[in-house]
This record gives sequence, structure tokens and C-alpha cells, in this order.
Amino acid sequence: EGLDRMLDILTRIVEGKGRDGDIELLEELGVVLKEASLCGLGKTAANPVLSTIRYFRDEYEAHIKEKRCPAGVCRALITYIIDEEKCTGCGACAKACPQNAITGEKKQPHKINTDKCIKCGICRTVCKFEAIKVV
Repeated sequence: EGLDRMLDILTRIVEGKGRDGDIELLEELGVVLKEASLCGLGKTAANPVLSTIRYFRDEYEAHIKEKRCPAGVCRALITYIIDEEKCTGCGACAKACPQNAITGEKKQPHKINTDKCIKCGICRTVCKFEAIKVV
């Protein structure tokens, strides 16, 4: 049950719904698991979470307090935008987008409709001009 509870809290954090006290709760649950588990696996199962909190606490805090993912991987906490200075209007991103969330005229900077964007990152992968940014 302790691991399930830790997973629930971590899921909430990456979905942008983290709350004050979540980090401390994860630490507390991890320590209890280490001390109370009867098997070797249970005693070490929380170690990855406890280690990441120890070494990357600032990232946990950014997720919870600023609703921001410094690594740019938590879909709920990122937005894809097109840098108009770098976009050549080639249309590669628009053609690749599975949601048709990118529009624009040829040779003109394109735009991403954030309401339609599913944050899959395909547009960023196909852009040869590094015009698509994650913020």
C-alpha cells in the first residue's frame, strides 16, 4: 500500500496537481517502507524516489510550486511553441502533426493551436530549423 500511495503522489505531481507537503510525505512513506517491510524488495523499493528527492529536490519543487517541468517532459506542465525568428514556413511540422494543430502559410512562421496540441513532440522532431520550443 505504501508504494501505491507513493505512485499516486508522484502521478499527481507530474500531472501538475502536486501540493505543498507532497515531497515530505514521499520522504516519510519511503522511510516507513524501508523500516517496516519484511522483504528485501520492499526495503529497497522506495530508494529511487528517495534518491531523486535528495539530489533533485529543486525539480520536485518546480513541479509543485511553479507548475513547471525543468526537464520539459511532463506533458501536463509543458507547452510547445514556434519561434517565429527560426520558423521558415516549410510546413514539415504541420504535415507531421497528428492533430492538425499547426497552421500557417508557406514561407511564413507557423503557429501551434495549444488547445489541439497533444504534446507528442513529433513537430519538434521533424523541424530542421529548431524552431519548436518546449516551455
